[in-house]
Amino acid sequence: MMTQSDHVRLLTPGDSSQHRVSRAATVAALTLASAAETWTTSGVSLTLTDLTGTLSASSDEASWALTVYMSAFAVSVALSHRLSVRFGNRRYLGLCAALYALSSIGCALSPSLAMFLLFRAIAGFAGGVFLVRAFVFFTQQFEPSVRAKPLIGYAIVYFFLGRFLSPIVCGWLADIASWRLLFVLPAILMLIAAFLFFRYSADHWMEEDARKPLDYAGIVLLVLGAACLQTVLSRGEVDGWFDSPVLLAITLAGLGGNALFVLWQLSPRNQYPLLDLFVLRHSTARAAAVLGFLIGILLAGSLYVIPQYLRSIETHSALQTGVLLSIGGAAAVLVLCGFRPVVVLFAKIGGGSVLLFSLFVEIASQLLFAHYLTSDTPDRFLWLPLALNGVFIALSVPTLGIVAFAGIKNDQASNARAMYYGCRQFGASIGITCAAVLIDRRMSLHSSRLLDAFANRDGSILGTAAIMTDRALAGAVRRQSSVLSYADVFYAMTAVAVITLFFVPLLPSLSGAAPPKKHFEEPAADPLPNNPLGATK
Repeated sequence: MMTQSDHVRLLTPGDSSQHRVSRAATVAALTLASAAETWTTSGVSLTLTDLTGTLSASSDEASWALTVYMSAFAVSVALSHRLSVRFGNRRYLGLCAALYALSSIGCALSPSLAMFLLFRAIAGFAGGVFLVRAFVFFTQQFEPSVRAKPLIGYAIVYFFLGRFLSPIVCGWLADIASWRLLFVLPAILMLIAAFLFFRYSADHWMEEDARKPLDYAGIVLLVLGAACLQTVLSRGEVDGWFDSPVLLAITLAGLGGNALFVLWQLSPRNQYPLLDLFVLRHSTARAAAVLGFLIGILLAGSLYVIPQYLRSIETHSALQTGVLLSIGGAAAVLVLCGFRPVVVLFAKIGGGSVLLFSLFVEIASQLLFAHYLTSDTPDRFLWLPLALNGVFIALSVPTLGIVAFAGIKNDQASNARAMYYGCRQFGASIGITCAAVLIDRRMSLHSSRLLDAFANRDGSILGTAAIMTDRALAGAVRRQSSVLSYADVFYAMTAVAVITLFFVPLLPSLSGAAPPKKHFEEPAADPLPNNPLGATK
């Protein structure tokens, strides 16, 4: 087992003032880093329209800025458990924060789309560690009875900066100067976080064997599979999917790489696997993986579809779009500010009830978006669906992140959460790609139908179309078909939310029991503890 020294520090609950300072500084650093990562993601999603002009990219290519980032993010999440054990959280998190700051500067200075995507991939790899390590830290360093308070504080700052303030400030910067400036604040916050990690954080948050060698074969197979599938997702619509022999070969390589990765992780010959997939034998871990993937798709809908509709169909400026998007962020922050009494209430009836309620809220949000969608919908009609979407995010993300791991032992939390967040990010990448493809495909279908509706059986033009020029008619058809296509995406997201409802019962019933009394007492795997949110009666 590892030994403690001046350079290899173990953060244990038994430490006194040094422990409290280290723990508080680590929470602050994780909060700043997570908020900065979310700030950038929200800002890039908002300014994709500006990216297309500056970097000479199509709207489809601009979406790669999100999908490339999310794929690198998912790989980083999968590696986070073993790398944190091997190198220690202090160095690992500090280096990732510094790397994210440098990649943010690189994104701001990128002269081309290729260079921008390269730095986005680096940022995704660096940024993938903070959210998952934050939840691991809260699990391993706060007993359940007091965990809710720091976790809610972390979530409030996370949503305030990333979901409320970021759209407004990034939209304002894009309008008055350049979208490139949105990377300035995240770079500063990450440098501050890097200092806090290096200065105050412990190398290990519980006893772990840091001498285990890295699973290099697993890393190669994981990166190979992710890179191949990301290439297919990015180029599929452009190159005709499997009509292209090259894409077909890349798809087979990606599927083969992922299959070999799973087999290698399960192989008895692999003494130090990158991920302990046997944790999926735990029913709660399986539920977390499935629900994480589906929730990721829904999160991608709000991240990509809503800003693109507001900017491309409603022709809002970046600032106008940012102000509207901040409504969802404000709703999320308000929900989290009152989340603790909600935790006490729902702890009595089960954490799954929170997820069910949040999914019904998301269904209502997506249906309202689809219902009110026109080429000139008044902004006030969008306030309610935007607020409901924020409520969904504020309730579903932290609740699932806690409830799904109620029965996972502390020494398995890091590995289990790495798999959960990896599934969630993979779902988000799939969601954005499917949304972009669906918009493109449905636009072609709706355009042909609208043109048919304008014409008589004998080919003459009906009504107002008769006095329109070909260019004006084409523009009107394209605009209306775009509206219908975005509505189809919102209906598709509704269907995903409905499907997710049926998987919530996979979570065990988690109501009615008191939290463990002993500090950092490991919960038994079966039966599961019944108060995962850390509330006291």
